[in-house]
Amino acid sequence: MKTKKLAALRAKLEALKLAGVNVDSLVRAYEKALAESTDEANADILLAEFETLGKQLAEAVGDKPATIQLSMSAGGLTAADVQKLLAEESTRQADAAKKLAEGRDANLKLLADTINAATGIDESAKKELAASVSDLITPEMTADQVKRLAENQIKHGNELAVARQLSAMGYTSPAGSVHITVDSSNQVKELQEQIDKRLYGKMPAHKRYALSGGAAIASNQALVDDALALFDAQNGRRLHEEYKAHKQLASGDSLVSDAAVPAFFERTVIREALSQIVGLGLCDVGTDTFSTVIQLPYSYRDTGAAGVSSTRKYEGQAIARAAVKQALEEARPIPQKLAFEVSDELRYLVGNGQINWDIVAENARNATRIIGEDSENLIFNEHLNAADQFGAVAVTNEATATANGTKTIFCLDNFPVVRPKGIYDLQGSLVGSVQYPVVVKSNAVTIAAYDGTNTQGAGMYYTIDYNLGEVTFVSELGVPVAPTNTHAIVCSYTYTTNVYKWDSDLGSLATDVKYNEFLYRFGLRKTLIEDRAYMANVGIMSGTLRTQIEQAKQFEANSKRPGTDLMADGNLGRIKDVPTFRSYAPGLNMGDVRTVIGERGTVRYRLLKAWQMGQLQDQRDSNGRFTGKKEAYGDQFVVVHTPLLLKGALTSMVVYSATTRVDR
Repeated sequence: MKTKKLAALRAKLEALKLAGVNVDSLVRAYEKALAESTDEANADILLAEFETLGKQLAEAVGDKPATIQLSMSAGGLTAADVQKLLAEESTRQADAAKKLAEGRDANLKLLADTINAATGIDESAKKELAASVSDLITPEMTADQVKRLAENQIKHGNELAVARQLSAMGYTSPAGSVHITVDSSNQVKELQEQIDKRLYGKMPAHKRYALSGGAAIASNQALVDDALALFDAQNGRRLHEEYKAHKQLASGDSLVSDAAVPAFFERTVIREALSQIVGLGLCDVGTDTFSTVIQLPYSYRDTGAAGVSSTRKYEGQAIARAAVKQALEEARPIPQKLAFEVSDELRYLVGNGQINWDIVAENARNATRIIGEDSENLIFNEHLNAADQFGAVAVTNEATATANGTKTIFCLDNFPVVRPKGIYDLQGSLVGSVQYPVVVKSNAVTIAAYDGTNTQGAGMYYTIDYNLGEVTFVSELGVPVAPTNTHAIVCSYTYTTNVYKWDSDLGSLATDVKYNEFLYRFGLRKTLIEDRAYMANVGIMSGTLRTQIEQAKQFEANSKRPGTDLMADGNLGRIKDVPTFRSYAPGLNMGDVRTVIGERGTVRYRLLKAWQMGQLQDQRDSNGRFTGKKEAYGDQFVVVHTPLLLKGALTSMVVYSATTRVDR
């Protein structure tokens, strides 16, 4: 009987899928209870009680092992025994869970404390690093294992922090073979800081940012970052080599390498030049891939399509198409090249400390200024030229004047004259034909334009003041000469109608009252732009013209002339609520007689190849002999272009004197 009863209980307990140790414990307890009873009926009762206990145990612990301690009375297993058994098991499970939770919490705290102790990572990043691996933490992990996991997260966090820093410095999405690594990031930062200290440490802001009135232009920062990224992508290997030798490069020994100018100085020239070009803030700017032809997408307002009122359509009515359309134009790169030379004697004197002079630093500053001025020239001239080209009218064979043998300057019937525009490929060959050509004839003989080189053959040439429409005849050296008496002066040219010609002659008016009229006409030009569905939010003029305008009576307020301070959105202040700007570059086409009014972002500026110097090489004279000097040149390529259908976003004024604009 006993054997059968034990076998029956084991089979039922195993069917409940209890752990083997639990089955064995209950079977042994049942066997002990049977030893104290010979009554088969009592044995069946005990069997049922143990079966019930097995079911309760299965519900409590499932197939997990449990410690079972039963005290059997003579009457068998009581309900109190069962309750005690379950209570003890529940307590054991709770204690075990508490111990596990405490162990995991301790490991999580150790993880967080280790990560928080790291330097160079911001607090939000530390929290993210800890949270991202919290699911991997178990109570069984040792402190050493947790610390190793935390150190790995810290390393990852430092990589992310450095990547963000490099991105801010321009190291983003490098193309080709990447040579800049996270391990060299500290050297990169140290090198840039030391070079900046060497170049600009003691330099006042008005000298460092001479092109922008003593302050970097905040709106240019996005282009600066893109340009540095472009430079880094194109010069990764050179930068990597300089990182390895950063102490020698930044030591400030003032020596120029016999091989090349350091890439980091070129990088600094790019940053400094772009940071202070006023015209960039007026353009649609960006970088692009260097190519023979650049594609410039843009959108424009089609006044013949849907306007504001055209959107109100009722059921069944035709819906007009939007008045904003997209187009694409091609533009070609414009080269900007600059060379400098250094004598061996100067290098020797600087190298041995006889002269306190930093050759590389000085050349970097000079390159920054010249490149910046040339870029300003391109941008501001493009604004004026684009305005003049809108609504231009061609004139053929105008009988301008008849020479009298003494006059050298002859006035065209119309002005301002649109400047000829030629598009050139990378070899300097003209693509197509010159637009808006100028042809000047004297006695039916075409006269060539004076090119300013003083190397042209002997003869008579012409120059033209495009703003005032005055043709001057000069010799090959630029000296004014008079055409032969009675010779007819005949000219073909194109003039602009997109302009207001303001006569500055006072007549019977006082100066301040006269210049009030200029402000009135300026306001009308602004209104014209707005009537064309553009925003008049930029004006361009010289500082001299601005000073003349300030004579207007409307500028006076309590004996002061406000609006002449440097301003964040217009470095000359505002006229008729239009922020006005001046370029610090010399020789602009607008001179002191033109002002451009229009919408900002009309002209496109794209940087295709960032500034880079070539290798230094020995200079030779015309006979091929060495001169004891070294020279190098640098170049960059840009696009400055105004889409044809956007030129109406610009207009202009010209200031002239009717009494002085005469043949003379």
